[in-house]
Amino acid sequence: MTITDRMLIGAIASNPADFNGAGEYRCCRTCMVIYFTSAKNPDTTHEGHDTFALPALNPDGSGKLVRAFQRYIERWTPERREQLERFAQRKGWDMAMELKYGGGALEDHEAAEWQEIVNARLEQLMRQARQQIETGAPTPQSK
Repeated sequence: MTITDRMLIGAIASNPADFNGAGEYRCCRTCMVIYFTSAKNPDTTHEGHDTFALPALNPDGSGKLVRAFQRYIERWTPERREQLERFAQRKGWDMAMELKYGGGALEDHEAAEWQEIVNARLEQLMRQARQQIETGAPTPQSK
């Protein structure tokens, strides 16, 4: 089976990247599949195969996306940053990054700009994973 870029992006975007907690998405080069596994519910189908953990856009508990968003809004006006910070104090930074129509704090144009940044990072992580699939190079995350 061919692993498509879309499949990789979906797994990377939703990857908790916490094998001992929520779990993680991995890629099996032997079977050419993406699968989910965790310490609590391990997928033993691929034991002994050539596998590696896929990268994650926002690993559980890392706060990576929130920190990136906070750096992103630094270029905005002080008034707008203050509005977002107040919103985040009440509802959290995860909600502050969302479109206002979905309960978040961002206007349409702000959400579109932020989405471009997120999509660019997903593309970058997808290319890294694609290179690992194609080269078969071992990674520090290989299991």
